[in-house]
Amino acid sequence: MLLRFSVSNYRGFEGPIEIDLTNKKNYQFGKECVRGDFLDKVVIMGANGAGKTNFGYAMVDIVSTLTGYSRDIGQCDAECYVNGNSDTDFAMFHYDFTYQGTYITYEYGKRSPEEVVCERLVIDRAVIFDYNVSDLSNGVFDLDRINASKIDVNTLHGKKALLRRVIEETYQDKYSVIRAISDFASHTLYYRAMWKKDEHIGILDQDDDLDSYIISNGYIGEFTEFLRDVGAVDNDIIGVNGKLMIHLKNKDLPFFKAASRGTLILCRLYCWIKRCIDKESLIYFDDFDDMYHYKLAENAIRRIISNNNAICVFVTHNTGLISNDFLRPDCCFILENGTISSLASRTDKDLRRGHNLEKMLRDGEFDSRSQEQ
Repeated sequence: MLLRFSVSNYRGFEGPIEIDLTNKKNYQFGKECVRGDFLDKVVIMGANGAGKTNFGYAMVDIVSTLTGYSRDIGQCDAECYVNGNSDTDFAMFHYDFTYQGTYITYEYGKRSPEEVVCERLVIDRAVIFDYNVSDLSNGVFDLDRINASKIDVNTLHGKKALLRRVIEETYQDKYSVIRAISDFASHTLYYRAMWKKDEHIGILDQDDDLDSYIISNGYIGEFTEFLRDVGAVDNDIIGVNGKLMIHLKNKDLPFFKAASRGTLILCRLYCWIKRCIDKESLIYFDDFDDMYHYKLAENAIRRIISNNNAICVFVTHNTGLISNDFLRPDCCFILENGTISSLASRTDKDLRRGHNLEKMLRDGEFDSRSQEQ
């Protein structure tokens, strides 16, 4: 499980910016949003241009670094990869994980989406490797600990991360720390809903056939129920010759031609939820409800929170989602001025379930200015 993530010198972030999922308060409500001592489902708000999409790109950079999955939707832009104000020519990414009682730190620096300049892996305070590509002779390598001694570290050239080589070139037990990190990277997803097609990084490195996915997995009944419960769309959906159809009195209509724009987006959301539902990973829902009715957005986030094992980050401008009814103050974050902090840490008030978080937010209770006064 991801404990915390930070990035520096990346795109719009010059200084380090960190999200700490261990900063949990002792609220007795919203327990669906936490797992043990860690925040599990969080919402991020921020003004236009604050960096919400860039932060999402950064959090899932580990996907392309360790799996090679990459989608050129902005994240792969080499020209804008490193912050333009910094004197350092590479970005740094830092991940802290826990796995079966083991504490793991993995960090790396990249000059571009494809060029690694340094890398470090620490497992329970033992440094497995710590090196800079430009000075391998002074690097630290203890690869025996992860069954990777056969890898010649003198061949490291920055085009492929050492940890990726370990994943691809060595045998790792299914319960090993390396396998856990690999599974996290391969199951992590950045997702942004669009009208005619979605944008994603991770899970699949290509576009997929939603008709085939739903029909071949026997999900038609569940999908129909999802549309009814979340989107109040009550259609009789059937599969005909490998295609989803809306069954009507006199004829059947192709689902992807007859359904509304919002319903199509809801369909793609359903498919991504199903793919990730049992994964111990991260899903970053960018502009989560940009095209949703406010009630649909609330229904969708309730459904995902109550039935998903992944760490979910929802990016929204909808203040109506900032509510103690299904969230909690330590799970609601504001990103501004290169920092990210929860509502619970932005006020001296003792926040309780009865507080109207949306009203307090709109009244400026959590503004950075009010904290300085």
